Amino acid sequence: MKNKQPLGVFLLKALPLTAVISLGALYLTDRYSIGIDPQEHTCLQWRVFAIDKYDTTVERGEIFAFRSGAMEPFFKNGTQIIKVADGVPGDRVSVGLQKVTVNGYEVGEGLALSPKLKRPPSRYVRDEIVPEGKYWFMGKTLDSFDSRYWGYVPAGDIIGKAYPLW
Repeated sequence: MKNKQPLGVFLLKALPLTAVISLGALYLTDRYSIGIDPQEHTCLQWRVFAIDKYDTTVERGEIFAFRSGAMEPFFKNGTQIIKVADGVPGDRVSVGLQKVTVNGYEVGEGLALSPKLKRPPSRYVRDEIVPEGKYWFMGKTLDSFDSRYWGYVPAGDIIGKAYPLW
């Protein structure tokens, strides 16, 4: 015959493990979230991302999630957007009819969305320095709706670094 231990003893032994698992799950859900790009045509080669909400220090060339602002009617304010940080404070951004450069390096092609936005391409042409506390984000497709159309993202709108999953 098996020796049964009382339920109270089992619960007392299981409580520390349950607490550790619960605290671990709480930490992970507080720190990380999942970002999914629901668009038919994505501007990055991935659709699903893990977002580290504790890592909000933007680095050029890295992928970050941020909350949209001033993108209506295309995106409701506060919509989570994921793009590549191509410009940080102090960088020189040049948007031309044929290409977009940051510090002289090409990061995008032309202004293909201007007809869809019902605005002349000349409205978006500029040469400027990324201001303090702002960032320049780009997708990697010709038809990406990104900073060349809506400008900079304030540091306070950064959600966290995004890691491609799929």
